[in-house]
Amino acid sequence: MPQVDHDRQVRIGDSIRLEEGTCYLVKGKTVSAAYRYIERLHDDRTPALVISRLHPDRIQARFGLHDIPTWWLSQSPGDGHYDPTAVGTLASSIEAFSEAHPEGCIVLLDGIEYISMNVGFTKTMFFIEHLNEYVMTRRMTVLVPIDPECYESKEVARLERSMESLEISDLLGSSNTED
Repeated sequence: MPQVDHDRQVRIGDSIRLEEGTCYLVKGKTVSAAYRYIERLHDDRTPALVISRLHPDRIQARFGLHDIPTWWLSQSPGDGHYDPTAVGTLASSIEAFSEAHPEGCIVLLDGIEYISMNVGFTKTMFFIEHLNEYVMTRRMTVLVPIDPECYESKEVARLERSMESLEISDLLGSSNTED
């Protein structure tokens, strides 16, 4: 198993420093800052992957992430589409992406609420815990944005215990505002 240097941090401009081998719970009403952060890291040659409830065409149009692989959380069959009830398949695919980029990568998992709605919170937590354990031993960073109002307070507390927690506004620093 690869060794992770937890002192290696990812920083772009005045943005917050994120550690490799860490899953981050990113709390906020919108996720634009998370997409912009992914774009900045990718521009700095960090391999990136976006998994979203939004269709890939919409992500490309809205955020301009044309050369970043984008997987769609959808019950519609198709290439790069992942059924929100098939969290084992999704986890395996994320792991394969990480293995293809042992030098380090970042994953934006935007749509955990949709997964939770389809499989329930307990199964979502098993998925998050599995992903978190996998990430800890890799040069990989995962961002999981949520709107805390979509969950009960005890569920948010469980998510916060499982991942490092930060506010969406922290991703791009104080000089940037949320869309």
